[in-house]
Amino acid sequence: MYKMAVVGEEEAVLGFRSLGADIFTLSRPEEGARIIAALKRGRYGVIFLTERAANTVPELVVAFDDQPLPAVAIIPGIEGSMGLARTRMKKIVEKAVGADILFQERG
Repeated sequence: MYKMAVVGEEEAVLGFRSLGADIFTLSRPEEGARIIAALKRGRYGVIFLTERAANTVPELVVAFDDQPLPAVAIIPGIEGSMGLARTRMKKIVEKAVGADILFQERG
């Protein structure tokens, strides 16, 4: 059975523990690369990264794009959205469908 991991600032990720997720807090930005590399070797089906955590290791986030597992989802942190999650989701949908069907500008 696959597990779920959440990586980010302590205040943003602790609530996920009640859902059964493994929690990995970043006290320093440079810890992100080490933690994500370790998670890649684990039995994780999904890894949630706060936007701030994903921002520290963008090359590692992109490295997961061509793999079926683990799925990497970016979530806003406690300071609110920086737009990174929306941008990533838009790219994923455009790649899968061939068009932007989620975030089309109305005008």
